[in-house]
Amino acid sequence: MIHFNWGLWDICYRHPDSTVQGHRDKVNGTLTASPADYRKNLERIVALLQTTEAKLIWCTTTPVPNEEAGRFAGDEVKYNQIAAQIMAAHHITVDDLHTHARLRLPEIQKAIGDVHFTPEGYAYLANQVSLSISEQLND
Repeated sequence: MIHFNWGLWDICYRHPDSTVQGHRDKVNGTLTASPADYRKNLERIVALLQTTEAKLIWCTTTPVPNEEAGRFAGDEVKYNQIAAQIMAAHHITVDDLHTHARLRLPEIQKAIGDVHFTPEGYAYLANQVSLSISEQLND
């Protein structure tokens, strides 16, 4: 069983002169992976993972808050849609962690504008992941 995700780093804008952690800069920066590159890269990743013959579960990218310094809120939704097309084409189960996180986002975010979570937030997300994996193991 492989539960996997790619996305938050792909939708990040970076600029070498930015002093924000990771050189994030959604105003002057360059996008890490265009939607076309994301699609191509994710197709390659899926092909590689399928060679393992493991059961695959794609996990949607969690929400980007409006105040995030290097990412635009909503880009994760666009990239999740690309991923959904790929997963459907390859008959890969989807664990919608994006929707699950949104249910309690203000209380599980590490800080305003942060894509990371509190310890309780990670436990909340991990519970969903474990349920998703358990369902697939019993399927």
